[in-house]
Amino acid sequence: MKKLLFIVLLTAGAGILPASAQRHVKHLAAWGAHVGRSEKGDYYELSYTPMLTNRLALRLSGGYEHGTLPARGEYSVYQGRVLLSPQLFRLGEVAYFHLLVGAGAGYEWTNQNRSGELATGSGEPQRFTYGPQAGLEADVFLGNRLSLVATGTKGYLFNNPLVDRWPGMASVGLRYHFR
Repeated sequence: MKKLLFIVLLTAGAGILPASAQRHVKHLAAWGAHVGRSEKGDYYELSYTPMLTNRLALRLSGGYEHGTLPARGEYSVYQGRVLLSPQLFRLGEVAYFHLLVGAGAGYEWTNQNRSGELATGSGEPQRFTYGPQAGLEADVFLGNRLSLVATGTKGYLFNNPLVDRWPGMASVGLRYHFR
């Protein structure tokens, strides 16, 4: 996976100078793939980001988190997020920094494969959670269409979450921009 990411970055950046096109203009959109860590496990996310104005984007994403908790064993969380993303500042045409503010909802499933200490005969504990989210994101353009993305978010979940009441996530990924 690391070799594939390196080849994509090398190919995308070779011979393409990132300072000629406007990066954030209304009606541009982007698809992204992100990988990272939550405070409890590993995290994967796919995102779609349309620009609403020259300085405001809407970030729609779906993610999957998995790991092992000491008392609840193996867990999975499937989640979706809707975040407004106003631009905070930029460094030329190469790096853009955004605030992320919105909400997320997820489905938690713990004690998978009866791996937790709290295993009972009544089945696996499962729960739907939801709550506000906030964070920061940086886009560093490698070419006219490809950018490297670093994201950090923190949230609060309602409905008595099984995994984490204050989930935090940090990820890196690639984003493809198109019109």
